[in-house]
This record gives sequence, structure tokens and C-alpha cells, in this order.
Amino acid sequence: MKKYFKIIAVGIALCLVFALTALPLSADLGGFSGDSDFGGSWDSGGGWDSDYDYDYDYDYGYDSDLGDLAGAFLFLGDGGITTVVILIIALVIYFKFIKGAKNGTGNSRTPIAPGATGVDRSTLSSIDKLQQSDPAFSDSAFKEKLSNLYVQMQNCCTEKDIEPLRPYLTDTLYTQFDRQVDMLRRAGQTNCIDRISVLDVDLLGYTDDGETETVYATLKTRITDYTIEDKTGIVVSGSKTAEKFMEYEWAIVRSKGTKTEANNGERVVNCPNCGAPVNINHSAKCEYCGSVITLPDFGWALSSVKGISQRTAG
Repeated sequence: MKKYFKIIAVGIALCLVFALTALPLSADLGGFSGDSDFGGSWDSGGGWDSDYDYDYDYDYGYDSDLGDLAGAFLFLGDGGITTVVILIIALVIYFKFIKGAKNGTGNSRTPIAPGATGVDRSTLSSIDKLQQSDPAFSDSAFKEKLSNLYVQMQNCCTEKDIEPLRPYLTDTLYTQFDRQVDMLRRAGQTNCIDRISVLDVDLLGYTDDGETETVYATLKTRITDYTIEDKTGIVVSGSKTAEKFMEYEWAIVRSKGTKTEANNGERVVNCPNCGAPVNINHSAKCEYCGSVITLPDFGWALSSVKGISQRTAG
């Protein structure tokens, strides 16, 4: 009898794995946008409600839709992937279907999945204090840079080439984003992110641990998000018309003691390997020796992104 149970279990496992490989990959750079909304709600006045109070933190929080489980591959190595994926799918099926059935049909609305928990603002120092130690730091210029970086990130995701982002991301975050884009390449799919608009950027404050300074910011954006098969152009997930109102929390770091340059134009630094001048706004690599250059030693670099909320309209 046990032998038959093992055969059935293996069969189910194989079916789940094959089914998972056919699912659409995660959407928007970082894998936050999805078919199911999550976190706080967007009100008619363009602000954000707090109708849903959750305490659940996940920096790369995929929504509860089964299709987004493919994003789990971004953070797993080769060993044990199948087992972990099967366990995740089993839990999702249990909570989404079995547990839902037990609750009956008395619920008036579908529960909203939780978003990531933002930073504890009581632990942050004010941006005014940062400006006192770095007089050239401009909150308006900084917000503009973050806004431009968000648009560039989504465009690079659609192009499946994030090399231009190399100077503005920490090594860890760049590697995570590159895995997502590589999955799209191997799957023969393109994540199309259109009608990108940054609606608001808010600097929450900063921390100083003696070695690095970290600014925390929230970005509220609007996008349309869908994935197509490269060979056929067929939309396999998402919608070309449905607008998604997203809220993210970003952490941007730099080395302690780094000061803002008054010149906001193109920046030239010396390659730490060969000393050659490199225009950091145009390339992340030294054209002479090929060394990769990142900004933590020269300025700010995005170190983490959290998906706080998504609301879909249309």
C-alpha cells in the first residue's frame, strides 16, 4: 500500500512541477505586480487607505495567485527546489481552496493578501538632519533621481537588459533582478511594462550605522503590466489595459562620509582597478579594463525594494 502512495505522490509532484514551468513568470522588475491585489488600498482621491492592517514582511512579496509562485525560483538554488516548490503549492492550494471552502460563502469580499511591512519610521532620522551634514543634498533632486530610476528599471525589464542599471544597484540586488530577467529570456517571454508614471515619491528618513547611510523612500506609481510569448506575441498573463497602482518602499545606501556633488550632470570617476576615467552615467564598466563599477563608494545605490501595495483599476 505504501508503494502505491509513493507512486501517486511522485506522479502528483511531477504534474505540479510541469504545471509550474508553464505558468507565467513574475511581472515588473522585482516581481511585485500580479493578478491579485495586495496591501493597503488606493482611494478615489489618489491617496492610500489603511483599511487593511497586516504585519507580514517579505521584501520580494509575490501575491497569492498561483501564477506568481514561479518567482520563488529567483531566490532558490538548484538543490531542493522541487521539494520546496511542491510544499509551497500545497500550502497555497490548502489555504486558497480547502480553507476557503470551510469558511463558506458568507464573506462579502475576497480577502486582500498582505503587503510587505514598511520600515519602522520611529527608527529614522529626519532628512533635514542629513542635509545638515551634507549641505549639497537636495530632497527634490533626490526624488527626481529615484523617479527616473524607477522608469529606467521598468524599461530595462521590458528590454530584458538590466546592464544599464549596474551602477545604481548594489551587487545583491542586481543579481536578484538579473535572475528574473534571465528567467524571461530562457522562457522566451517578454514582460511588457507600459504607461509608466511615478505619482509620488516621499523620503521617509534615513539611518546611519557608522559605515553606511541609508535613505528610505516610498514610491507610488501607475503601470500597465502584461507578459507575451516572444514567438507569437500572445499575451500569457496580465492585461494591456488594466492600470495597476503600485506602492513600493526603497532603501538607498551610500558609504558613510560620502558627500553630494553640486554638479548634477554627468559624473566621471576613476576606475578603482586601472585608474581610467569612466562616465558613471553612461556605463557600469570601465572601457579599458572591463571592471564593473558600482556607486556605493561614489554615491547612492538602491539596496532593497519592498512591495507595499497594489490596486488594479479597469
